[in-house]
Amino acid sequence: MNKIYIFLIKTLICISIFLCLGILCKTNNNYKNYIYNKLYQEYFDFSKVKIFYNKYLGGIFPIESIGTNNLNSVFNEKLIYLESGKYEEGAILKVGYNYLVPSLSEGIVVYMGNKDKYGSTLIIEGSNDIDIWYGNICNIIVKNYDVISKGSYLGESCNDKIYIVYTKKNEFLNYEDYLI
Repeated sequence: MNKIYIFLIKTLICISIFLCLGILCKTNNNYKNYIYNKLYQEYFDFSKVKIFYNKYLGGIFPIESIGTNNLNSVFNEKLIYLESGKYEEGAILKVGYNYLVPSLSEGIVVYMGNKDKYGSTLIIEGSNDIDIWYGNICNIIVKNYDVISKGSYLGESCNDKIYIVYTKKNEFLNYEDYLI
């Protein structure tokens, strides 16, 4: 029963914070504009919120086994590729057909969809402020806002190539500095 009480306290704290922010936005137009600009106009780092929440409030669920994906706990691989080269703002990696693509870092899934020149793309916002784009990925098993650990299974390559792009606050980074 102790875990249930802790969960209820965490829930009440989150609701209180949300209500206080709502009241501040309703009474102060400057504060409302500030929050709107930070959340919708500028880069918002979801992974920092997750780290803060876990540090001060712990996990979300009172029972640890709820919401876990057993496949990710079994699959813990490193990215292995045959050759790499520059492609647009990132890298093109030659891998095997239907290669099982692992996550290169921990983070939160913030985008799933098609991007020009990259095909079916998955973007993971890392806890180190670096976003990693995984392009040309099919059979994606993760969903938006899933928390991903390093080495987790993301999906398969659509053919024998995947695209990797590194960004930080919407600025493209040199892939050679980060790719293993």
